[in-house]
Amino acid sequence: MKRILSLVLLMFVLLTYSAIAKTLSQVAAVVNDEMISTYQLDQALAQALANKTDKNQLSAAQFDQLKTNLLEKLINDKLVEQRIAELELSVDGAELDAAIDDVRKKNGLTPDTLKQALEAQGLTMDRYREQIRKEILRYKLLGREVNYKVLVTSSEVRKYFDEHIEKYQVEPKVRISRISYSIPIQASEEDLAALREKLTTTRERLAAGESFDAVMVEQKDNATGGDMGELVEADLAAPLQEAIKGLQPGDVSQPIELNNQLHLFLVTNRITSDTNLFDRVKDEIEEQLKREKTDLRFQEWEHELRANAYVDIRI
Repeated sequence: MKRILSLVLLMFVLLTYSAIAKTLSQVAAVVNDEMISTYQLDQALAQALANKTDKNQLSAAQFDQLKTNLLEKLINDKLVEQRIAELELSVDGAELDAAIDDVRKKNGLTPDTLKQALEAQGLTMDRYREQIRKEILRYKLLGREVNYKVLVTSSEVRKYFDEHIEKYQVEPKVRISRISYSIPIQASEEDLAALREKLTTTRERLAAGESFDAVMVEQKDNATGGDMGELVEADLAAPLQEAIKGLQPGDVSQPIELNNQLHLFLVTNRITSDTNLFDRVKDEIEEQLKREKTDLRFQEWEHELRANAYVDIRI
């Protein structure tokens, strides 16, 4: 209880007395020739705690680790800002307007509804524009420093495909059309014989190549059914799997009884393999490999940026 009260009190102090904290702020870290203040760190900490659902359950060690992680992020962000300034990267007004307009359209928002959505998040349009500007600058920086060094060759794509082919192989599928006849309650032997004769006639017509739809229409209210779509054969009920086993497109099953009905199944198509499998998935594989290489290169770039910088942590 004492730990919970202390964390709540800390958040109250950080959020309510930020002006006083700013006045009393000290240097949390020096990054090259710029500083990060304890006030900036406290703001980041207050925001992080406000967004955590389990903030009152943090142990002292977890709280300290969160604070350390946030300071590291502020340092890395500062290094990125400095590198952007060093390369003299910029975003003009037209570019910024186009980016915001693109975000708005993708989310189906009007200028007014975008403004309302931002206000609901406690953001002004000026602050939002600054956030987007920083994102564009970061994207430009990564494009210059990281992305251009990432290359995925066709041989790498093929090698990955060969090693993970089972991930992309299509399970055997079958397309089926069904005609079902209900078995009358307390049906006599004569009723059942007539029903079986009707199934035999229907089966013979379908097997001879008559249109399924035409045959189905003629049944009127005597039968139900239709196209069942493409189904993974292994997912079908065991009796149905057995009924269509070995049937090729155009073949009709023997009548089977399920759920107090007699059924006929017409196999209209089978998909057992994908002859264009590699061509179908190669772009997906290339994108995946590119993301993995980009993430790795970004980590290397961050380490290089940090290694070449002067960083002095003072808390």
